[in-house]
Amino acid sequence: MITVDHSVNIVVPRRISIQTHMNVNLQDFIEFLHRNKMINVHDLLKDDESGLINRLKLQKYVYLAQTSLKNNFGYEYSIYNNGPYSPELANYYYEKMDFRGMALELSKSGWTFDNDFSQRFMELFKDKDANWLEVATTLIDSTNYCENEQESLDKVYAIKSKYSSSYIDNTLDELKEKSLVHYESESGIKLNGLFSIF
Repeated sequence: MITVDHSVNIVVPRRISIQTHMNVNLQDFIEFLHRNKMINVHDLLKDDESGLINRLKLQKYVYLAQTSLKNNFGYEYSIYNNGPYSPELANYYYEKMDFRGMALELSKSGWTFDNDFSQRFMELFKDKDANWLEVATTLIDSTNYCENEQESLDKVYAIKSKYSSSYIDNTLDELKEKSLVHYESESGIKLNGLFSIF
C-alpha cells in the first residue's frame, strides 16, 4: 500500500513513512560504534574471543537500533545461541563491509553523525557489556511471541540458563524503566520491534 505525501506531491511507500524516526546508514553506525569504543572494527573479523565479542556486540547494537530507535537497517533477526542474530548482517561484515573505506572515514577530522540518534543511543546503551546486550535483546525479542511478562521471563530463563534469574529480572526492569519494553495487563505486550520466531 502507498500513501501520497501532498506537501511535495511524491508517492511514498507506507512502510517508509512509518519507519522515519531515524535514518542512519549501517556503515556510519559501525563507525559511530567504533569511535565511541563500543566495538573495535579492527577486531571484528578476528577468529578469537575479541572477534567473537565484537561481532556479538555489533549484532545486538544493530538489533537495538532497529527495535528501540526505529532505525531500519533492513535486517531480520531470529533467536540463536547468543540471542537475536541476523545471518544477513553477518554476511555484510564478513563479505561486503568496506574496511579500507571505513579506515579512511575514521581518519577524517570533520566526521559527523546524526545528533538525535547518537545522543539517545549513548544514553541507552553506552556502558552495556556483551552479557547485558545478550540478555536484553533476548528479552526484547521474546515480547514478539510471548503473551505476557511472566511467559517472556520463563522463556528467557530457559534459553539463558547461564544467567541467574535475578540478573534477567534486573535487566527486564531496566528495559521497562527506559521504556524499551512494557506490558499491558491482560491484553498482552506492547513493543515496537521486529518479529522473530522462538
